[in-house]
Amino acid sequence: MRVFVRLICVLVVLLLPSVADAQIATRIRSMHEVLEQLYDDMMPLCSRLIGVGRGIAGFAATWYIATRVWGHIARAEAIDFYPLFRPFVLGFAILIFPSVIQLINQLMKPTVTGTAQMVKDSDAAVAQLLKMKEDAIKTTAYWQMYVGETGRGDRDKWYKYHYGDKKKDG
Repeated sequence: MRVFVRLICVLVVLLLPSVADAQIATRIRSMHEVLEQLYDDMMPLCSRLIGVGRGIAGFAATWYIATRVWGHIARAEAIDFYPLFRPFVLGFAILIFPSVIQLINQLMKPTVTGTAQMVKDSDAAVAQLLKMKEDAIKTTAYWQMYVGETGRGDRDKWYKYHYGDKKKDG
């Protein structure tokens, strides 16, 4: 039974790349479009959850700052504001979370656009090279000798070219 399970696992691992088709650029582009659409659809739907998170974060930042200030006052020390600056800024960033996410998206948009253009140019270059290869194969005389005019090929000529004058076994 264990051998059967291991055999199935090995087959799944070996066949996974061909089933997944992870190398196809069009599917990657369409996946990117799906994720972008999902983001656009989910941000309004998550507004309540974002609001709750903003409220909790604001309360936590205020509580942390208040306890630190109270500790300084209780020890009759001067209030040191520099250590309180980090939780204040983090709390403020969480309070304006949708604006922060929008700012990050706007800053990263040129990078995404530039990368997409590079992929498009690269795809065009690969397509041009493949067309050139196909044209070279079709126009080269030695290729016609082995493939033939019909495209079905001549096995005897191929065998003679590949193995030389060795005897053929069928």
